[in-house]
Amino acid sequence: MNILAAATGSAATAPPVAGFIESPFNPLVHQVATTLLGRCAVDGARTGMVLASELGDSVTTDLASRQLAEGKPANTLLFMQATANAILGRIGIEHGITGPALSISPSRHAGHGPLDLAALLLEDDLDRILVLGVELTGTPRTDAAHRARGTESPPADLAAGLLVGPGSALTRPYPDDVAGLLALARSATTTAPLGRAEGEQP
Repeated sequence: MNILAAATGSAATAPPVAGFIESPFNPLVHQVATTLLGRCAVDGARTGMVLASELGDSVTTDLASRQLAEGKPANTLLFMQATANAILGRIGIEHGITGPALSISPSRHAGHGPLDLAALLLEDDLDRILVLGVELTGTPRTDAAHRARGTESPPADLAAGLLVGPGSALTRPYPDDVAGLLALARSATTTAPLGRAEGEQP
């Protein structure tokens, strides 16, 4: 597998996305994806998307839960955006991507991370995979969930992405979580390109 483009995101600079409210999660996903797709053209029919997040959009989930507990009317936007695939659908519409769109909570076991899934998708007649990862900083509820899972809450919002294609420059073992994906994206954006898809010309 080769890295064709890499990007990181920041809640401080991520533009709002129409139809998504309150939480930085979806703007971060959208920011990273838009940056990657602006750097490398793709054939939408042969491009897939993988979004990794251990606990997902915890801001939306917590807000919706508090409103329910307080007897407030349900907000349909919160219900919609609580599913991570909602923002992938928006990205797909904007960029004409019609390949598989998958959201996962990455496993801490080797071989079960977002790039491992991307490698499988590339074996299934796809040319490009947009691999995105977002983790939001901890809240009391997510801190407790992390303790139960034996993991740690990120000290700040994390957002990173890679556009990958077939090749051999990036080898296993791949990072198994969003923090590892972020480190790889930072490395890829500050060093020489890690390779082109096989058969591509410079």
